[in-house]
Amino acid sequence: MRFTLPLKALAVLGLALLLLIPLSMTEGIVESRNKRQMETETQVARLTAAPQTLVGPLLVIPYSLEVKRTEKNEKSGEWQEVWEEVQQERCLVPKDLQFNGTVQIEARRRGLYRTQVYRVTGPIKGLFVMEAQGGIRPGRNLKVGTPYLSMGISDPRGILNRVSLTLEGRDHAFLPGTHRSYPSTGIHVPLPDLDLTRARDLSFEIPMEVMGTRSLHLAPIADETRVNLHGAWPAPSFEGGFAPVDRTWSSQGFSAQWKIPHLSRNLEMLLKGGAEATAQHFGVAFIDPLNIYLQSERAAKYGFLFILLTFGAFLLREVLRAMPLHPVQYLLVGMALAIFFLLLLSLSEHLGFPLAYAVATLSNLALLGAYLAGVLKNRGETLLFTGGLALLYAALYGLLASEDNALLLGSLLLFALLAGVMIGTRHMDWKRASNPGELPPAPEMEV
Repeated sequence: MRFTLPLKALAVLGLALLLLIPLSMTEGIVESRNKRQMETETQVARLTAAPQTLVGPLLVIPYSLEVKRTEKNEKSGEWQEVWEEVQQERCLVPKDLQFNGTVQIEARRRGLYRTQVYRVTGPIKGLFVMEAQGGIRPGRNLKVGTPYLSMGISDPRGILNRVSLTLEGRDHAFLPGTHRSYPSTGIHVPLPDLDLTRARDLSFEIPMEVMGTRSLHLAPIADETRVNLHGAWPAPSFEGGFAPVDRTWSSQGFSAQWKIPHLSRNLEMLLKGGAEATAQHFGVAFIDPLNIYLQSERAAKYGFLFILLTFGAFLLREVLRAMPLHPVQYLLVGMALAIFFLLLLSLSEHLGFPLAYAVATLSNLALLGAYLAGVLKNRGETLLFTGGLALLYAALYGLLASEDNALLLGSLLLFALLAGVMIGTRHMDWKRASNPGELPPAPEMEV
């Protein structure tokens, strides 16, 4: 039984839509594996350290004094003045803060899944400008407590060294906790011998070695914050409220410098914490540039287009050569194209995405070439179809490798294919082609 061309085209389109089922199942598997990958990152962070945020250091001087207030006497009903002791603190931020950090990345595996753990080392240097009495104004019964220096670290489990403070030529050992509501986690060092009677500049240095996962952020609390980070990671993602003033990256690593003056940040919000403070933090995230699940997901989204183009080429061949193909043959070829994306995912978990793509492509081309050789019974046509599929796979890899230009390259590819079909069939009599009793001869190509 022969079908008219419109009916055959509808049947082929129906088969293509039917193959959306295995393609959707493959995308579901990719999503599930990607979710497992994210769970692995969470587990590694739980065992090592979470993404780190450094806030400080802050020089805090606690004090108490009596303040006068007016209250109503409950017995006499008269208003009277009373003195009440109030606890306050003077918080000094560095006038200048510098952090020169070297980042090292290592991969941690849990089964087939892996994530990145970083280690940043380097000194935090700076300068406090302290007034006499710490800038505390005289008051009634003023009592100055023990000053301390506080350093916020979002996950102190990531501290790898015995952190010490070098201040005025003396070393001081840090203790756990910040003694502040914000930042609430971190370290502090008491400074009972700090002379507050005279104004002077206090230079300090804190050697840091901190481990974390995914990202490293800092808070620009100083009057001028300067940060220089470099490491062997090819795909840094700069995040937060401030972009680097200078940055370079390559396959060998990256380097980034930030310079943030006090006019660019809101110190009051930074010291309060919350969403307003977090919005001003800046730093870098270490994202895997070759996430096999994201690349497999992007590849699978092109699966239906692959099937449509291949079925369209077969249908066009039927019209040109007057040699009909059975729907089962369409279905088998479509299944081979759909299984390619599942094969790509499974191989990439063991071989990496580039090698897995090459192996899956060669395997699929070999299978389709052997099958088409028997179906078409024409070596030239078999080589032509197999070569066309090879070009499609190569084009797909180009789209995946160039994410920024994927839309442009995909549009040009579709335009080129459509132009080829239109030019190749511009002399065809589609009315005769639609009549199963009058099959047209193959048109001659004009140059």
